[in-house]
Amino acid sequence: MEKIKEILSSLSGIPILTEEQLSSFDKLAEILVEENKKVNVTSITDPVGIALKHFADSLSILEVSEMKKEGLKMADIGCGGGFPGLPVKIARPDIDITMIDSTEKKIKYVRATADKLGLDKVTTVSARAEDLAGAKGNLREKFDLVTARAMARLNVLVELCLPFVKVGGVFVSMKAASAEEELNEAKAGIIKLGGKVKRVEEVKFDLDLSLFEEDKDKVSDFLSAKRYMIVIEKVKPTLPQYPRPYAKITKKPL
Repeated sequence: MEKIKEILSSLSGIPILTEEQLSSFDKLAEILVEENKKVNVTSITDPVGIALKHFADSLSILEVSEMKKEGLKMADIGCGGGFPGLPVKIARPDIDITMIDSTEKKIKYVRATADKLGLDKVTTVSARAEDLAGAKGNLREKFDLVTARAMARLNVLVELCLPFVKVGGVFVSMKAASAEEELNEAKAGIIKLGGKVKRVEEVKFDLDLSLFEEDKDKVSDFLSAKRYMIVIEKVKPTLPQYPRPYAKITKKPL
């Protein structure tokens, strides 16, 4: 999938990748396409879609300043097919990352894929987030940075994710055009959970369309789409009654 290497090496808005890392992304794409025939990992299986919507979109979180810390301890909540966690790990091998999803078959896929790519310091957990980060959960307030991508609206995500963040750490929510609306919905809950909105960053990508003439429409649509990083700092411990059971979270968000 040479096109994947071409896109990732030409796109601005993501870190500069080595030849070895580009080869790892190529291998990840091959694994994704092959395994998707057995397990429903994604509906996006064309090289351009994989490079942009899975890899580049995932890598954009590395431009957030809090991600620059060496030896970061990170959690990817509701990781699904391994995004953003696997791309982040390829680009930043120093990060200690825990990938969590309630669907066991997806976690098995992520674990096997990390092993095939030779990625270390990757922990995979199949369990519900609200159990792991509950008052008696063993992952409560253990991470410097927690993220979630395309999982739920922010007023639900903050209760699932902020309890994992240690005081002084951050929750970075990767959002599309609805970011401002979702943030307004979630503000009260963020405060109740011990958080404080630090900032909202717009994600910007750029790519010379003349290099990808036959895929110009796909690339152009991706570049024009609105994307944001909502950075929420954990300023005090989360009260022990949070997170609530998932059904309560979704029925009546904070």
